[in-house]
Amino acid sequence: MLKAAAGAVFGQKNKTFRPKKNFAKGTKLYQLHKYAKATIKATLGAGNLHEAVLLPEGVDRNEWLAVNTVDFFNQINLLYGSITEFCTPETCPVMAAGPQYEYHWADGVNIKKPIQCSAPEYVDYLMSWVQQQLDNEDMFPSEI
Repeated sequence: MLKAAAGAVFGQKNKTFRPKKNFAKGTKLYQLHKYAKATIKATLGAGNLHEAVLLPEGVDRNEWLAVNTVDFFNQINLLYGSITEFCTPETCPVMAAGPQYEYHWADGVNIKKPIQCSAPEYVDYLMSWVQQQLDNEDMFPSEI
């Protein structure tokens, strides 16, 4: 349903900028998300990354990692969304890290042999792949 709504709101399904993935209010994951958000605000504001990522006492490690993974994905989405107008297939024809490193995309399922693509296409492939992982209930259950 979220994907269908995103398609209606943002038009093309293959756009990289995606709606924020949320946790249902009242769930354990929602409570962990709120705790993580408050902890990051309190600790990163003071420059203490170590405290920001510490596993809270009594919290399952996998649940904590899942909540922080989703939050990180949402932050990357927002960050990338703010630069999409500056990085187009014309201005960023390859995904590279300087002149020595060029990234080619392969997900091992839909695209088995790495392909060269523009930076925006690469990011779209990547964000779509990550979204598929996050939507996989076996990997990231929406309710615990």
